[in-house]
Amino acid sequence: MTTLRVPVEAEQPRVVSHPRVLFEVCVLAWRNLVKFSRNPRLMVLSTIQPLAQLILFAYVFNGIAHVQGVSYREFVIPAVLIQAVTLSAMRTGVAVADDLDSGMIDRFRSLPIARSAVLVGRTVSDTLRLAIQSMLLLLVAVLIGFDFREGALRAAGVFFVVVCFGVAFTSFAGWVGLRVRDPETAQTALLVPVLPLVFTSSAFSPVSRLPGFMQGIARWNPVTAAVDTARSLSIGGPLLVPFLHFVAWILSITVVFTTLGVRRYRRAATGA
Repeated sequence: MTTLRVPVEAEQPRVVSHPRVLFEVCVLAWRNLVKFSRNPRLMVLSTIQPLAQLILFAYVFNGIAHVQGVSYREFVIPAVLIQAVTLSAMRTGVAVADDLDSGMIDRFRSLPIARSAVLVGRTVSDTLRLAIQSMLLLLVAVLIGFDFREGALRAAGVFFVVVCFGVAFTSFAGWVGLRVRDPETAQTALLVPVLPLVFTSSAFSPVSRLPGFMQGIARWNPVTAAVDTARSLSIGGPLLVPFLHFVAWILSITVVFTTLGVRRYRRAATGA
């Protein structure tokens, strides 16, 4: 008996031009911004929360904590900016998990768009949101008496550092959202690494005051790199080493978790 074999043509990868990918990223970023703007309660609450953190740390702890050579308010405000953008970036993971849970990711995967456009579009839209929030926080910090001793140019550098750290953490949060596939679980899963990273860093206390076993962790903590860079730009201090650590962490986190996120996105609809 002769078996008839029918050749099957392998599926060829779709070639997408760079201008088209850019357009797709912009469309998806706009979609995310429109969705966010249509939830006024979320807009208000996501603005009030970091402002409350800034004011509470600046006034409540300023009277009970002391750092040699500088008021605690000036010491802690750069750290609060980093903490606020980190907590706000967690919303990326929750939003991605919500899209996955509601079936929106399945719809995106059925469209003839670049695989990276969904996650990059989410990063772009959330970066714009974080940039506006960071600008507002910097303005409030000035209004409550924070002094950028190093001038306006370095103050702009603080804004750049805060936003870049938000971009990196957005990439991480998006990957977590794809992994856990559930909004409530995503929020909890993100809090598990975030809280230890923030509190075992130089954010709220000099590294030398931390317990001995925490000091090594704190020195290599990405939050420490971001906080020390922002602090040096705003109130002075060594800048080169913290900045190099910061750049290394930002590039590593962004590249690694964007790559992992795109790979996970390709398999998300299958439940793998």
